[in-house]
Amino acid sequence: MGYEKARWLLLATGLAVLGALALIMFVRRVDTVEVVATLLFLPVFIGFLFKGLPGGVATGVLAAGAYVLLRYPAIEAVGAGDFVGLIASRSLSYILFGAVGGWSSRVLETSLHKLELYDQVDDETGASNARSFLQQTDLERSRAQRYQTMFSVVVLRWPSAALTVLGRRKRSSLLRDLGRLGEGLRTVDHMAHATDGEHHWLAVILPETGAEGAEVFRSRFVGRVGELLVAGGVALESETLRSQALTLPGDDDALRAVRSDFARVDAHQHPDPVPA
Repeated sequence: MGYEKARWLLLATGLAVLGALALIMFVRRVDTVEVVATLLFLPVFIGFLFKGLPGGVATGVLAAGAYVLLRYPAIEAVGAGDFVGLIASRSLSYILFGAVGGWSSRVLETSLHKLELYDQVDDETGASNARSFLQQTDLERSRAQRYQTMFSVVVLRWPSAALTVLGRRKRSSLLRDLGRLGEGLRTVDHMAHATDGEHHWLAVILPETGAEGAEVFRSRFVGRVGELLVAGGVALESETLRSQALTLPGDDDALRAVRSDFARVDAHQHPDPVPA
């Protein structure tokens, strides 16, 4: 979950909790001023979620001022002495809530951004994601150039529309089954999944594998993926499942095109994409 989604989820949760608390106080016939005072935490909450520590403190000060105005008629009637402690505690609670909440939201934002930056797992399949594929192909290209070796990449692609006939739960289960295909690969092999909404890709990086070995693997892998798709309720047609086996050095242009597709997916999923 990125920070934007987390922030909106926190906002919805906070509004629900504070709203419910104010409603309970109203039903129990708590002083109306105190009910409104509870609702004044809402702008402070919104302030630190969207503006961090400065926004939280600023809205906390404004909420404290608003509370003083709410109590002003009573202060004029009976004097300030009876309300000094209450006003001080309320004001302090608004400002502390804004300050601590602002600091916490900043920590959360930083942590989630770091998680996104180093995330290498595809949420749908549990296999590696597009970013991981880009990093691994970079690594294998550098290794092949340095040690004068080769490696291959087998890529499968099918339209996302082929899975739309399935229900959400069945589609999720099928994608997880596809992700588990990586468990049967060699330790040095690397399988990744990516989707841009129009297509799904499964790509397997095969270190120290030549063209002949890659073609044998491609044929077997297509068969296994096809069996899973059919068993999952997908109607396979001649153009549904496309595949290719690339061997480097040699198929550099073809790999560049595949990396471009994965880079596009990565750019959508992460704010700091790896260049193709």
